[in-house]
Amino acid sequence: MKTKIIVWLGNPGEKYLNTKHNIWFKIVELIANHAEWTTFLFDKKFNAEISIAKDGKYMMIFVKPQTFMNLSGEAVSKIANYYKVEPKDILVIHDEIDLEPWKIKLKWNWWDNWHNWLKSITKMLGTNQYWKLKMWVWRPEHKAQVVNYVLWKLPDSVYDYFLKQEDMIYEYVRQFLVNN
Repeated sequence: MKTKIIVWLGNPGEKYLNTKHNIWFKIVELIANHAEWTTFLFDKKFNAEISIAKDGKYMMIFVKPQTFMNLSGEAVSKIANYYKVEPKDILVIHDEIDLEPWKIKLKWNWWDNWHNWLKSITKMLGTNQYWKLKMWVWRPEHKAQVVNYVLWKLPDSVYDYFLKQEDMIYEYVRQFLVNN
């Protein structure tokens, strides 16, 4: 049985609920409610919440790192090493301000751009040869606003829109599992 890791990036703690960075944590919880996954449980050795599902062909490890976004590589590399998963079998899902409005893209070997969380994962894995799923979350007017911008709460209408995309997002995850 082949093992795949699907990482949903966000920041830990109540302070970051409903922010642009943390939309993924909420979406994975909605998807998990519809799928036959185990409950997300915190695993101290990885500093991450983990849910495991098996479908006969794959063991899927769903991960919500409890490091902050920019340190996500620590949790991802520990889990990959523990379960002996190659980077090509890892999907990292995160927000992206540099996409066209309302777009979602699944990409192989996409450059790290200036995202510190991808730089962390690439450094800890020793490669950028892993999958990324990026979802647009709005762009601030000025680049200097980016750091605070991604930590702002999403407007209710936008938050609700993204939550309604769970089926489409799950389809991207399924494509990663089937086509990789």
